[in-house]
Amino acid sequence: MEAGANVDQGELLVRFAESAVRNDSDLDFVRSNLESAIGTSGVVEAAATVSAFEGLNRIADATGIQLDSGLADESVDFRRTLGLDGYAGARSTELNGVPRRAEDVLSIFR
Repeated sequence: MEAGANVDQGELLVRFAESAVRNDSDLDFVRSNLESAIGTSGVVEAAATVSAFEGLNRIADATGIQLDSGLADESVDFRRTLGLDGYAGARSTELNGVPRRAEDVLSIFR
């Protein structure tokens, strides 16, 4: 997010979100700075928001959501290096980055 997107304490909120998702060593420091800036309830709200988005991403990944062609093309090298294309969810996206469309709702989960 560019420069906090003109949100009050946006840059600090972005730093907190990134540190929380990555479990960075500076998380305690960033959390403390954020609490000084927006208070305890603000930190709780920020943590809940980060958790919700992270949870939604994990659910989407687990259901085999299709990668859009841009992300699929940009991630070819590290997907190959990490062996990610071998996972069942990778079948939802063709190797050239073209998403496969499910024939029906239940096919999304196969």
